[in-house]
Amino acid sequence: MNNYKKVINDFANLLQTGILAAKDIKQEGINILKFKIENIKSRFNISSKEELEILNKKIDKLNLEIKELNNLIRKR
Repeated sequence: MNNYKKVINDFANLLQTGILAAKDIKQEGINILKFKIENIKSRFNISSKEELEILNKKIDKLNLEIKELNNLIRKR
């Protein structure tokens, strides 16, 4: 009977350790995914800033062209 209790106790400890390990693995997986998501978000922010700068340059160029055209119209 004593051996039976020991076997059940060892099995319960093993099961408990396995459950805790599974929870730790799950949490580590969640942390890795969060890190990758943040990394991707930062990449998109950088590219969107670059795109915004390019668009601002194009707008400035178009505004300059509009001013030049307005000056030509006024001279006529």
